[in-house]
Amino acid sequence: MKNSVFTATILVSLSLAHANDALDVLEGKKNADEIVLPPAAAGSVAEESLVYPETIRPEWQTRTFDPVWARAVLFDDESNPWVQHVAMTGFFEWRAAFGEAEVDAVGATPAKEVDLDSTRTRRARLGARIRAFRNTDIEAVGEIAGDADHSGIERLSARTEYLPGAGVSYGKFRPQFTAEYRQEPEFSPYPDRAMLVNMLAPATTLGIHFDYHRNGWDYGAGWFSGDSDPYIPSLSGDGILALNLGRTSVSMEGDSITRTRWHLDYLHNFDAGRSNSVPRYNVTGRRSANGNQLVASNPAFRHLFSTGFTLEQERFSFLGDFMIGKGDTTAWGLTLSPTWWAVPGYLEIVGRYHYAGSDDPGALVATMGVSGDPYFDSSPFFIGDEYHSFYLGANAHLYQDRMVLMTGLENVILKDEAGAAFNTEAWIWHTGIKTSF
Repeated sequence: MKNSVFTATILVSLSLAHANDALDVLEGKKNADEIVLPPAAAGSVAEESLVYPETIRPEWQTRTFDPVWARAVLFDDESNPWVQHVAMTGFFEWRAAFGEAEVDAVGATPAKEVDLDSTRTRRARLGARIRAFRNTDIEAVGEIAGDADHSGIERLSARTEYLPGAGVSYGKFRPQFTAEYRQEPEFSPYPDRAMLVNMLAPATTLGIHFDYHRNGWDYGAGWFSGDSDPYIPSLSGDGILALNLGRTSVSMEGDSITRTRWHLDYLHNFDAGRSNSVPRYNVTGRRSANGNQLVASNPAFRHLFSTGFTLEQERFSFLGDFMIGKGDTTAWGLTLSPTWWAVPGYLEIVGRYHYAGSDDPGALVATMGVSGDPYFDSSPFFIGDEYHSFYLGANAHLYQDRMVLMTGLENVILKDEAGAAFNTEAWIWHTGIKTSF
Protein backbone atom coordinates (compact mmCIF):
# COMPACT_ATOMS: atom_id res chain seq x y z
CA MET A 1 0.00 0.00 0.00
CA LYS A 2 2.87 2.38 0.85
CA ASN A 3 4.48 1.70 -2.54
CA SER A 4 1.16 2.38 -4.29
CA VAL A 5 0.71 5.67 -2.46
CA PHE A 6 4.31 6.65 -3.26
CA THR A 7 3.78 5.80 -6.95
CA ALA A 8 0.58 7.84 -7.14
CA THR A 9 2.25 10.77 -5.37
CA ILE A 10 5.05 10.82 -7.94
CA LEU A 11 2.55 10.65 -10.81
CA VAL A 12 0.51 13.57 -9.51
CA SER A 13 3.54 15.64 -8.44
CA LEU A 14 5.14 15.71 -11.90
CA SER A 15 3.44 19.11 -12.53
CA LEU A 16 0.34 21.20 -11.63
CA ALA A 17 -3.00 22.74 -13.71
CA HIS A 18 -3.55 24.47 -17.18
CA ALA A 19 -6.16 27.15 -17.94
CA ASN A 20 -8.50 26.42 -20.82
CA ASP A 21 -12.00 27.26 -21.85
CA ALA A 22 -13.39 23.87 -20.82
CA LEU A 23 -12.25 24.40 -17.23
CA ASP A 24 -13.73 27.90 -17.16
CA VAL A 25 -17.07 26.47 -18.33
CA LEU A 26 -16.99 23.79 -15.64
CA GLU A 27 -16.10 26.35 -12.95
CA GLY A 28 -18.98 28.58 -14.01
CA LYS A 29 -16.68 31.44 -15.02
CA LYS A 30 -17.85 31.22 -18.63
CA ASN A 31 -20.87 29.99 -20.52
CA ALA A 32 -20.22 27.68 -23.45
CA ASP A 33 -21.83 30.21 -25.76
CA GLU A 34 -19.20 32.79 -24.75
CA ILE A 35 -16.53 30.80 -26.60
CA VAL A 36 -16.08 32.79 -29.82
CA LEU A 37 -15.88 30.88 -33.07
CA PRO A 38 -14.05 32.34 -36.09
CA PRO A 39 -16.13 33.69 -39.00
CA ALA A 40 -16.93 31.25 -41.77
CA ALA A 41 -19.21 30.77 -44.73
CA ALA A 42 -22.86 30.04 -44.01
CA GLY A 43 -23.47 26.46 -43.00
CA SER A 44 -19.85 25.69 -42.13
CA VAL A 45 -17.00 26.70 -39.86
CA ALA A 46 -13.36 27.02 -40.89
CA GLU A 47 -11.20 24.20 -39.52
CA GLU A 48 -8.00 26.19 -38.97
CA SER A 49 -7.57 27.73 -35.51
CA LEU A 50 -11.10 26.67 -34.55
CA VAL A 51 -11.91 26.51 -30.84
CA TYR A 52 -14.42 23.72 -30.32
CA PRO A 53 -16.88 24.30 -27.46
CA GLU A 54 -16.96 21.51 -24.88
CA THR A 55 -20.75 21.57 -24.98
CA ILE A 56 -23.59 23.71 -26.27
CA ARG A 57 -26.09 24.87 -23.67
CA PRO A 58 -28.89 27.43 -23.69
CA GLU A 59 -28.00 30.84 -22.36
CA TRP A 60 -28.32 30.66 -18.60
CA GLN A 61 -30.22 33.46 -16.94
CA THR A 62 -28.52 35.52 -14.24
CA ARG A 63 -29.58 34.03 -10.94
CA THR A 64 -29.39 35.06 -7.31
CA PHE A 65 -27.19 32.00 -6.69
CA ASP A 66 -24.31 33.36 -8.83
CA PRO A 67 -22.45 35.00 -5.90
CA VAL A 68 -22.82 31.83 -3.82
CA TRP A 69 -21.30 29.54 -6.47
CA ALA A 70 -18.55 32.08 -7.17
CA ARG A 71 -17.23 31.52 -3.65
CA ALA A 72 -15.94 28.11 -4.77
CA VAL A 73 -13.08 29.93 -6.53
CA LEU A 74 -10.45 30.51 -3.85
CA PHE A 75 -7.69 32.05 -5.97
CA ASP A 76 -7.59 33.36 -9.54
CA ASP A 77 -4.58 35.26 -10.89
CA GLU A 78 -3.42 34.62 -14.44
CA SER A 79 -0.30 36.76 -13.87
CA ASN A 80 1.03 34.46 -11.15
CA PRO A 81 3.82 32.33 -12.68
CA TRP A 82 3.28 29.38 -10.33
CA VAL A 83 -0.39 28.93 -9.46
CA GLN A 84 -3.07 30.63 -11.55
CA HIS A 85 -6.28 29.12 -10.21
CA VAL A 86 -7.51 27.22 -7.15
CA ALA A 87 -11.14 26.19 -6.69
CA MET A 88 -13.10 23.87 -4.45
CA THR A 89 -15.31 21.27 -6.11
CA GLY A 90 -18.22 19.33 -4.68
CA PHE A 91 -21.03 17.07 -5.80
CA PHE A 92 -24.01 15.77 -3.85
CA GLU A 93 -26.64 13.46 -5.34
CA TRP A 94 -29.70 12.12 -3.53
CA ARG A 95 -31.96 9.64 -5.28
CA ALA A 96 -35.15 7.70 -4.74
CA ALA A 97 -36.80 4.95 -6.77
CA PHE A 98 -40.21 3.35 -6.34
CA GLY A 99 -41.36 0.22 -8.14
CA GLU A 100 -41.20 -3.54 -8.29
CA ALA A 101 -39.86 -6.19 -10.61
CA GLU A 102 -42.24 -8.99 -11.65
CA VAL A 103 -40.58 -12.34 -12.36
CA ASP A 104 -42.36 -14.92 -14.52
CA ALA A 105 -43.25 -18.35 -13.17
CA VAL A 106 -41.16 -21.26 -14.47
CA GLY A 107 -42.31 -24.88 -13.99
CA ALA A 108 -43.21 -25.42 -10.35
CA THR A 109 -41.66 -22.08 -9.33
CA PRO A 110 -44.43 -19.48 -8.92
CA ALA A 111 -44.19 -15.91 -10.17
CA LYS A 112 -42.81 -13.44 -7.66
CA GLU A 113 -42.33 -9.71 -7.13
CA VAL A 114 -39.09 -8.02 -6.05
CA ASP A 115 -39.46 -4.72 -4.17
CA LEU A 116 -37.29 -1.97 -5.67
CA ASP A 117 -38.32 0.91 -3.37
CA SER A 118 -35.28 2.70 -1.99
CA THR A 119 -33.86 6.13 -1.12
CA ARG A 120 -30.21 7.01 -0.54
CA THR A 121 -27.33 9.40 -1.01
CA ARG A 122 -25.87 8.16 -4.29
CA ARG A 123 -22.77 10.37 -4.36
CA ALA A 124 -21.17 12.87 -2.00
CA ARG A 125 -17.86 14.26 -3.23
CA LEU A 126 -15.51 17.03 -2.19
CA GLY A 127 -12.31 18.05 -3.89
CA ALA A 128 -10.19 20.73 -5.49
CA ARG A 129 -9.12 21.82 -8.94
CA ILE A 130 -5.83 23.62 -9.46
CA ARG A 131 -4.16 25.32 -12.42
CA ALA A 132 -0.44 26.01 -12.25
CA PHE A 133 2.59 26.65 -14.43
CA ARG A 134 0.08 27.58 -17.18
CA ASN A 135 0.26 24.09 -18.66
CA THR A 136 -1.10 21.60 -16.10
CA ASP A 137 -4.48 20.85 -14.51
CA ILE A 138 -4.73 18.93 -11.24
CA GLU A 139 -7.90 17.39 -9.88
CA ALA A 140 -8.36 15.69 -6.51
CA VAL A 141 -11.79 14.36 -5.50
CA GLY A 142 -12.78 12.36 -2.42
CA GLU A 143 -15.92 10.20 -2.23
CA ILE A 144 -17.59 10.22 1.18
CA ALA A 145 -20.88 8.45 0.38
CA GLY A 146 -21.43 4.74 0.67
CA ASP A 147 -19.66 2.07 2.69
CA ALA A 148 -15.94 1.42 3.03
CA ASP A 149 -15.77 -0.24 -0.41
CA HIS A 150 -16.85 2.98 -2.12
CA SER A 151 -15.67 5.80 0.12
CA GLY A 152 -12.16 6.98 -0.64
CA ILE A 153 -10.29 8.75 -3.45
CA GLU A 154 -12.54 9.01 -6.48
CA ARG A 155 -9.93 10.86 -8.54
CA LEU A 156 -6.37 12.08 -8.11
CA SER A 157 -4.96 13.08 -11.47
CA ALA A 158 -3.26 15.76 -13.52
CA ARG A 159 -2.99 16.68 -17.19
CA THR A 160 0.07 18.48 -18.55
CA GLU A 161 0.03 20.12 -21.98
CA TYR A 162 3.61 19.71 -23.18
CA LEU A 163 2.97 20.94 -26.75
CA PRO A 164 0.09 22.94 -28.28
CA GLY A 165 -2.79 20.47 -28.59
CA ALA A 166 -0.80 17.62 -27.00
CA GLY A 167 -1.04 16.52 -23.37
CA VAL A 168 -0.52 13.67 -20.96
CA SER A 169 -2.85 12.70 -18.10
CA TYR A 170 -1.60 10.63 -15.16
CA GLY A 171 -2.79 9.47 -11.76
CA LYS A 172 -6.08 7.85 -10.76
CA PHE A 173 -8.89 8.56 -13.24
CA ARG A 174 -11.37 6.88 -15.60
CA PRO A 175 -10.30 5.43 -18.95
CA GLN A 176 -12.20 7.00 -21.85
CA PHE A 177 -14.83 4.55 -23.05
CA THR A 178 -18.25 5.35 -24.58
CA ALA A 179 -19.83 8.80 -24.67
CA GLU A 180 -21.75 8.16 -21.44
CA TYR A 181 -18.74 7.05 -19.40
CA ARG A 182 -16.82 10.14 -20.53
CA GLN A 183 -19.56 12.35 -19.13
CA GLU A 184 -19.24 13.46 -15.53
CA PRO A 185 -22.21 12.14 -13.49
CA GLU A 186 -23.12 15.64 -12.25
CA PHE A 187 -23.91 16.64 -15.85
CA SER A 188 -25.73 13.47 -16.91
CA PRO A 189 -29.45 14.07 -17.51
CA TYR A 190 -30.33 10.48 -16.50
CA PRO A 191 -30.66 8.71 -13.12
CA ASP A 192 -27.68 6.49 -13.94
CA ARG A 193 -25.59 5.27 -16.85
CA ALA A 194 -27.02 2.65 -19.20
CA MET A 195 -26.86 -0.94 -17.95
CA LEU A 196 -24.22 -2.22 -20.39
CA VAL A 197 -21.96 0.79 -19.79
CA ASN A 198 -21.95 -0.10 -16.08
CA MET A 199 -21.21 -3.72 -17.03
CA LEU A 200 -18.31 -3.05 -19.41
CA ALA A 201 -16.64 0.20 -18.34
CA PRO A 202 -13.41 -0.20 -16.29
CA ALA A 203 -13.12 1.08 -12.75
CA THR A 204 -11.33 4.32 -11.92
CA THR A 205 -7.72 3.27 -11.55
CA LEU A 206 -4.08 4.33 -11.96
CA GLY A 207 -3.00 5.10 -15.48
CA ILE A 208 -1.29 7.32 -18.00
CA HIS A 209 -2.95 8.62 -21.16
CA PHE A 210 -1.54 10.71 -24.03
CA ASP A 211 -3.85 12.87 -26.14
CA TYR A 212 -3.45 15.01 -29.25
CA HIS A 213 -5.96 17.41 -30.83
CA ARG A 214 -5.71 19.03 -34.26
CA ASN A 215 -8.25 20.38 -36.76
CA GLY A 216 -11.19 18.71 -35.09
CA TRP A 217 -9.52 15.30 -34.73
CA ASP A 218 -8.47 13.91 -31.36
CA TYR A 219 -6.26 10.90 -30.73
CA GLY A 220 -5.53 9.09 -27.48
CA ALA A 221 -3.46 6.17 -26.22
CA GLY A 222 -2.83 5.02 -22.69
CA TRP A 223 -2.29 2.26 -20.17
CA PHE A 224 -4.29 1.61 -17.01
CA SER A 225 -3.83 -0.76 -14.09
CA GLY A 226 -6.15 -3.76 -13.84
CA ASP A 227 -6.46 -3.22 -10.10
CA SER A 228 -9.38 -1.54 -8.34
CA ASP A 229 -9.16 0.09 -4.93
CA PRO A 230 -11.24 2.82 -3.25
CA TYR A 231 -8.03 4.66 -2.38
CA ILE A 232 -4.86 3.96 -4.42
CA PRO A 233 -4.87 0.90 -6.72
CA SER A 234 -1.67 -1.06 -7.24
CA LEU A 235 0.21 -1.42 -10.53
CA SER A 236 0.06 -5.21 -10.42
CA GLY A 237 -0.99 -7.22 -13.43
CA ASP A 238 -0.63 -6.50 -17.14
CA GLY A 239 -3.33 -3.83 -17.17
CA ILE A 240 -5.47 -2.31 -19.90
CA LEU A 241 -4.45 -0.74 -23.21
CA ALA A 242 -6.72 2.15 -24.22
CA LEU A 243 -6.92 3.56 -27.77
CA ASN A 244 -9.24 6.46 -28.69
CA LEU A 245 -10.11 8.29 -31.87
CA GLY A 246 -12.59 11.13 -32.26
CA ARG A 247 -13.76 13.75 -34.73
CA THR A 248 -15.54 16.99 -33.75
CA SER A 249 -17.23 19.29 -36.23
CA VAL A 250 -19.11 22.54 -35.72
CA SER A 251 -21.49 24.13 -38.22
CA MET A 252 -23.34 27.45 -38.08
CA GLU A 253 -26.57 28.68 -39.59
CA GLY A 254 -27.18 32.25 -38.60
CA ASP A 255 -26.94 32.37 -34.81
CA SER A 256 -27.47 28.62 -34.44
CA ILE A 257 -24.47 26.40 -33.67
CA THR A 258 -24.48 22.62 -34.11
CA ARG A 259 -21.72 20.52 -32.58
CA THR A 260 -21.23 16.88 -33.60
CA ARG A 261 -18.66 14.47 -32.21
CA TRP A 262 -17.93 10.93 -33.39
CA HIS A 263 -15.80 8.55 -31.32
CA LEU A 264 -14.19 5.11 -31.58
CA ASP A 265 -12.79 3.50 -28.43
CA TYR A 266 -10.96 0.20 -27.98
CA LEU A 267 -9.77 -1.30 -24.69
CA HIS A 268 -7.66 -4.45 -24.51
CA ASN A 269 -7.74 -6.14 -21.10
CA PHE A 270 -4.49 -8.10 -20.82
CA ASP A 271 -5.52 -9.60 -17.46
CA ALA A 272 -8.86 -11.04 -18.68
CA GLY A 273 -10.33 -13.08 -15.80
CA ARG A 274 -7.60 -11.90 -13.39
CA SER A 275 -8.63 -8.24 -13.72
CA ASN A 276 -10.24 -6.41 -10.79
CA SER A 277 -11.14 -3.46 -13.02
CA VAL A 278 -13.01 -5.18 -15.89
CA PRO A 279 -15.71 -5.73 -14.86
CA ARG A 280 -15.92 -3.30 -11.94
CA TYR A 281 -18.44 -5.41 -9.97
CA ASN A 282 -18.23 -8.87 -8.37
CA VAL A 283 -21.26 -11.16 -8.04
CA THR A 284 -19.35 -14.45 -8.02
CA GLY A 285 -20.93 -17.07 -5.76
CA ARG A 286 -24.17 -15.12 -5.32
CA ARG A 287 -27.69 -15.87 -6.53
CA SER A 288 -29.82 -13.72 -8.81
CA ALA A 289 -33.07 -12.14 -7.65
CA ASN A 290 -35.08 -13.32 -10.65
CA GLY A 291 -34.44 -17.07 -10.47
CA ASN A 292 -32.18 -17.66 -7.49
CA GLN A 293 -29.61 -18.75 -10.06
CA LEU A 294 -26.03 -19.15 -8.85
CA VAL A 295 -23.41 -17.02 -10.65
CA ALA A 296 -20.27 -19.12 -10.94
CA SER A 297 -17.95 -16.26 -12.01
CA ASN A 298 -17.83 -12.74 -13.38
CA PRO A 299 -17.54 -12.40 -17.16
CA ALA A 300 -13.93 -12.11 -18.33
CA PHE A 301 -14.00 -9.44 -21.04
CA ARG A 302 -10.75 -9.11 -22.99
CA HIS A 303 -11.80 -6.87 -25.90
CA LEU A 304 -14.05 -3.82 -25.42
CA PHE A 305 -15.28 -1.69 -28.35
CA SER A 306 -17.42 1.43 -28.48
CA THR A 307 -18.41 3.76 -31.28
CA GLY A 308 -21.07 6.42 -31.61
CA PHE A 309 -21.75 10.11 -31.83
CA THR A 310 -23.22 13.05 -29.95
CA LEU A 311 -25.09 15.96 -31.54
CA GLU A 312 -25.80 19.21 -29.71
CA GLN A 313 -27.80 22.28 -30.61
CA GLU A 314 -29.28 25.05 -28.53
CA ARG A 315 -32.48 23.17 -27.61
CA PHE A 316 -31.81 19.62 -28.78
CA SER A 317 -29.14 17.01 -28.17
CA PHE A 318 -28.77 13.37 -29.10
CA LEU A 319 -26.39 10.58 -28.05
CA GLY A 320 -26.03 7.34 -29.95
CA ASP A 321 -23.64 4.68 -28.71
CA PHE A 322 -22.87 1.09 -29.74
CA MET A 323 -20.67 -1.10 -27.53
CA ILE A 324 -19.50 -4.70 -27.39
CA GLY A 325 -17.48 -6.78 -24.94
CA LYS A 326 -15.80 -10.05 -25.98
CA GLY A 327 -14.05 -12.66 -23.84
CA ASP A 328 -15.30 -15.86 -22.25
CA THR A 329 -18.72 -14.42 -23.09
CA THR A 330 -19.92 -11.80 -25.55
CA ALA A 331 -22.33 -8.96 -24.83
CA TRP A 332 -23.35 -6.06 -27.05
CA GLY A 333 -25.69 -3.11 -26.78
CA LEU A 334 -27.01 0.18 -28.11
CA THR A 335 -28.05 3.44 -26.46
CA LEU A 336 -30.22 6.16 -28.07
CA SER A 337 -30.65 9.26 -25.87
CA PRO A 338 -32.44 12.46 -27.01
CA THR A 339 -32.98 15.57 -24.88
CA TRP A 340 -34.97 18.74 -25.61
CA TRP A 341 -35.25 22.04 -23.76
CA ALA A 342 -38.97 22.70 -23.30
CA VAL A 343 -38.08 25.93 -21.48
CA PRO A 344 -34.46 26.80 -22.42
CA GLY A 345 -32.25 26.98 -19.37
CA TYR A 346 -34.99 25.81 -17.00
CA LEU A 347 -36.89 22.65 -18.03
CA GLU A 348 -35.36 19.80 -20.05
CA ILE A 349 -37.25 16.75 -21.37
CA VAL A 350 -35.05 13.65 -21.54
CA GLY A 351 -35.53 10.20 -23.02
CA ARG A 352 -33.40 7.10 -23.42
CA TYR A 353 -33.72 3.68 -25.02
CA HIS A 354 -31.08 1.11 -24.11
CA TYR A 355 -30.73 -2.40 -25.51
CA ALA A 356 -28.26 -5.14 -24.59
CA GLY A 357 -28.03 -8.72 -25.76
CA SER A 358 -25.97 -11.92 -25.64
CA ASP A 359 -26.17 -15.48 -26.94
CA ASP A 360 -24.95 -16.83 -23.61
CA PRO A 361 -27.20 -17.60 -20.62
CA GLY A 362 -26.89 -15.18 -17.71
CA ALA A 363 -24.33 -13.02 -19.54
CA LEU A 364 -26.09 -9.76 -18.62
CA VAL A 365 -25.98 -8.58 -15.01
CA ALA A 366 -28.47 -5.81 -14.27
CA THR A 367 -29.51 -3.91 -11.17
CA MET A 368 -32.62 -1.75 -11.03
CA GLY A 369 -33.93 1.23 -9.11
CA VAL A 370 -31.53 3.37 -7.07
CA SER A 371 -28.88 0.63 -7.35
CA GLY A 372 -28.63 1.06 -11.13
CA ASP A 373 -24.87 0.34 -11.05
CA PRO A 374 -23.79 -3.11 -9.74
CA TYR A 375 -20.43 -1.61 -8.70
CA PHE A 376 -22.19 0.75 -6.31
CA ASP A 377 -24.82 -1.73 -5.11
CA SER A 378 -25.56 -5.18 -6.54
CA SER A 379 -28.42 -6.09 -4.21
CA PRO A 380 -30.67 -7.21 -5.76
CA PHE A 381 -29.25 -8.12 -9.16
CA PHE A 382 -30.89 -9.89 -12.10
CA ILE A 383 -29.36 -11.97 -14.91
CA GLY A 384 -30.50 -12.69 -18.45
CA ASP A 385 -29.57 -12.51 -22.12
CA GLU A 386 -31.70 -9.67 -23.54
CA TYR A 387 -32.34 -6.28 -21.92
CA HIS A 388 -34.53 -3.32 -22.86
CA SER A 389 -34.92 -0.05 -20.94
CA PHE A 390 -37.26 2.82 -21.85
CA TYR A 391 -36.90 6.05 -19.85
CA LEU A 392 -38.80 9.34 -20.11
CA GLY A 393 -38.31 12.16 -17.64
CA ALA A 394 -38.02 15.88 -16.99
CA ASN A 395 -35.23 17.85 -15.31
CA ALA A 396 -35.82 21.21 -13.64
CA HIS A 397 -32.61 23.27 -13.65
CA LEU A 398 -32.90 25.30 -10.49
CA TYR A 399 -29.45 26.79 -11.07
CA GLN A 400 -27.76 26.15 -14.42
CA ASP A 401 -26.33 22.60 -14.52
CA ARG A 402 -25.32 22.94 -10.88
CA MET A 403 -28.64 22.31 -9.12
CA VAL A 404 -31.05 19.98 -10.91
CA LEU A 405 -34.27 18.34 -9.79
CA MET A 406 -34.83 15.10 -11.75
CA THR A 407 -37.85 12.84 -12.14
CA GLY A 408 -38.92 10.21 -14.65
CA LEU A 409 -40.47 6.80 -15.38
CA GLU A 410 -38.54 3.73 -16.55
CA ASN A 411 -39.76 0.43 -17.98
CA VAL A 412 -37.22 -2.43 -17.86
CA ILE A 413 -37.60 -5.78 -19.64
CA LEU A 414 -34.99 -8.48 -18.98
CA LYS A 415 -35.38 -11.76 -20.85
CA ASP A 416 -33.75 -15.02 -19.75
CA GLU A 417 -34.58 -17.18 -22.77
CA ALA A 418 -31.08 -18.70 -23.11
CA GLY A 419 -31.07 -19.60 -19.40
CA ALA A 420 -33.84 -20.86 -17.15
CA ALA A 421 -36.39 -18.39 -18.64
CA PHE A 422 -36.94 -16.33 -15.48
CA ASN A 423 -38.04 -13.27 -17.46
CA THR A 424 -38.40 -10.00 -15.54
CA GLU A 425 -40.27 -6.74 -16.12
CA ALA A 426 -40.21 -3.64 -13.91
CA TRP A 427 -41.84 -0.22 -13.83
CA ILE A 428 -39.76 2.25 -11.79
CA TRP A 429 -40.41 5.87 -10.83
CA HIS A 430 -37.14 7.78 -10.36
CA THR A 431 -36.65 11.10 -8.61
CA GLY A 432 -33.73 12.93 -7.08
CA ILE A 433 -31.65 16.06 -6.87
CA LYS A 434 -28.09 16.88 -7.90
CA THR A 435 -26.04 19.84 -6.79
CA SER A 436 -22.41 20.57 -7.65
CA PHE A 437 -19.86 23.37 -7.63
